Amino acid sequence: MIDPDQTLPIEREQLSAFRLQLMALLRRLRRESDGGDTPLSQLMLLAALLRLGGTASPTELGTVEGLRSSNVAALLRGLEKDGLVRREADAGDRRRLHVVITDAGTQTVLENRSRREAWLAEAVAGCLSAEERAQLIAVGALLQRLAEYQEGGVG
Repeated sequence: MIDPDQTLPIEREQLSAFRLQLMALLRRLRRESDGGDTPLSQLMLLAALLRLGGTASPTELGTVEGLRSSNVAALLRGLEKDGLVRREADAGDRRRLHVVITDAGTQTVLENRSRREAWLAEAVAGCLSAEERAQLIAVGALLQRLAEYQEGGVG
């Protein structure tokens, strides 16, 4: 593991500023999300389910989203009540349940994603030069590597 104290003070300051900038963008994207009646926590779980191919076990969802099983269960109850997911018994083991996203759940995620992407496209076009837009797109791969970093390992 790399010792954070070994970074130069100026680098720590720059990283702190970068973290604040990134958080400001994430907060803005959340505001643009406007999920209507669907809380952000439920939208995030729906999006995870969609990324997993539309079906997953509650345990898989909890692992992917870093949630405790009790939190996943509560979120799933709300999503199921709203008709955004349904639970199905596993064909091989009837004791196991799978959560399946419904058409309404998929539509909810896609509409939400579309709103956020429309805002981002407008902001990028309105605020950044062509060169800056290219730089921003290139940085995306670096951000993905950071998001996937596991402590003690190389991204």
